[in-house]
Amino acid sequence: MIREDPDLRAMFEQAMRETWQLGRHRGVKLADDFIEARMKFAETLPYEMKASMAHDLEAGNKLEAPWLCGAVARMAREAGLQAPVNATVFAALKPYINGAQAKAS
Repeated sequence: MIREDPDLRAMFEQAMRETWQLGRHRGVKLADDFIEARMKFAETLPYEMKASMAHDLEAGNKLEAPWLCGAVARMAREAGLQAPVNATVFAALKPYINGAQAKAS
């Protein structure tokens, strides 16, 4: 679904670009064409494939968001960089971070 929807695809790509920029800023040797290569790779994945966090969200399990998009947003902020997509995705997932079990308590 993300690959076929232009808005979701752009969001996915921008989140990766923010992460790439942060990595390069922190000295990680990422190739200049890393994002393009990952986008091409994503085209080869089965249509029905989902990220592990999507499975966790659907199942009401705890999410890895604090260590993924949340960490990118935090580290970018600390470095004086912008990561608005990662920050927005993290904010949107915050109510579900501890899973459905936390809501039931």
